[in-house]
Amino acid sequence: MTISRLGAAISWIAAMALGSSAALRAQAVSAGGPFGEAIRRGQERVVKIYGGGIGREHGYGSGTIISSHGEIITALSVMLDAPGLRVVLADGRRLPASVTARDERRQLALLKVEATDLPFFELGEPPGIEIGDWVVAAANPFKVAEGAEPVSVAVGIFAGRATIDARRRNQEFPYDGQILLTDVIVSSPGSAGGALLDAHGNLVGVIGKAAFSDLTSTWLNYAMPLDEIAAFVGAARGGTLNKPAADGHSQTTSAPSPQAGDTTWKTAGDLGIRLFTLGGRAKPAYVDSVRAGSAAKSSGLRANDLILSVSGRKTASCDEFDTVLRELVGAEKLELVVKRGEEIVTLNLTTSTGAEP
Repeated sequence: MTISRLGAAISWIAAMALGSSAALRAQAVSAGGPFGEAIRRGQERVVKIYGGGIGREHGYGSGTIISSHGEIITALSVMLDAPGLRVVLADGRRLPASVTARDERRQLALLKVEATDLPFFELGEPPGIEIGDWVVAAANPFKVAEGAEPVSVAVGIFAGRATIDARRRNQEFPYDGQILLTDVIVSSPGSAGGALLDAHGNLVGVIGKAAFSDLTSTWLNYAMPLDEIAAFVGAARGGTLNKPAADGHSQTTSAPSPQAGDTTWKTAGDLGIRLFTLGGRAKPAYVDSVRAGSAAKSSGLRANDLILSVSGRKTASCDEFDTVLRELVGAEKLELVVKRGEEIVTLNLTTSTGAEP
């Protein structure tokens, strides 16, 4: 970028921040503005998503259109389990949406709406982007836009690539691959699923689910790289990812078989429960995944549930959970009390052959 272009960009950002006139703002998003094309493309191709909110999980978010016939990438969340899931396009159209694929590792989901001839981003070769390049983030933080209003945009700097090592609340973040870091604040509620563009309006990544860095003890402002997005979409279109269950809740990908010395897999009666392995002395009994077709899946247990007790016996940690299950060897019915968001839920689990060591 030349000094003159840099100066023009800085002047534009300063004018926008100081609340300049409507004419100046209109010029900034016009074809002649330094980021006008990128902003226009982002606002045309980023949608608002509304679903269900539970506890601290918000019922709104953003999505990025990746095909002319209504395929949309967004972040995986409980919002998507709402029966009235809907998408609002840039022109204000409100369309019902369905989840066609989920990726638990990348924390991404693929949605579909019935529409044609939509503007969309190509998932081709990732554009070249270097540290210090301008980037534009387009999303709907804090549900600022609800109808035909354009989504919010912010201009910042690409800070580089890194391997993520983070968590969400008390749980380890399942994705541990490459991310794109930026100084644009995109860790706000509603931003996940929005688009990160280069200065020319090319898609470079999709804003990821808010995560807290274990390395820096700060919220990460990042996007999932385009190659990870393309890999997920390719697997989803090819049918190699699990589809949503009939009840609308996510199925996990195939769980690994128990390995020798794997103390996080609880096998009593082959319940099909895998717990998170968290840091610290006491490891809360958070559910990492539930194997499809297992007794736990049939009971309604879900990933991210916190198991509080089993058949009246407290399970304050993974170790206590394991101990209780060993004490209940032979039981054909188990009662699980779990904390799901802000709710306390009781589940009745029936083992097929009784619990065995």
